[in-house]
Amino acid sequence: MRGFFLAVLAVVMVFGISVRAHAVADFSGTWALDGSKSDLGTPAAKTQMKVVLVIKQTENTLSIQRATGDVALYKLDGSESLNTLPNGGQSKTVMTWSGDTLVGKTVSTINGSEMKMADKRSLSAGGREMVLELSMHMPSGERKQRLVYAKQ
Repeated sequence: MRGFFLAVLAVVMVFGISVRAHAVADFSGTWALDGSKSDLGTPAAKTQMKVVLVIKQTENTLSIQRATGDVALYKLDGSESLNTLPNGGQSKTVMTWSGDTLVGKTVSTINGSEMKMADKRSLSAGGREMVLELSMHMPSGERKQRLVYAKQ
């Protein structure tokens, strides 16, 4: 009987650990940029930015709709996602999970110029805040931003 109990306990522990290892953050919801908590790179941008995102997430995809109606769809399995930018440019993105952080690598082409972007998206404040850390490499140089969104 004791051997059976230990075997069941071992199975529960292994299964529990593997389930936890695959738990990912759910970014679904309506999110508004909190300029007071964000670092947008320029002080003037804080007062001018009013950004609202509606995110829908499934096991395999992440859809981000902006207030302008533009929608970007990303695959969450590590394969490439293609999106058209509002200005007509194209972007290629690969999204992967690192624990409960969603990591993206994007290459965009706008008017013949290439921009590379790396981002990390995570939840904080018990899921009430979404933090997006961006690092952009453009022809004009590198720019970093830390955007904090509040769940609505």
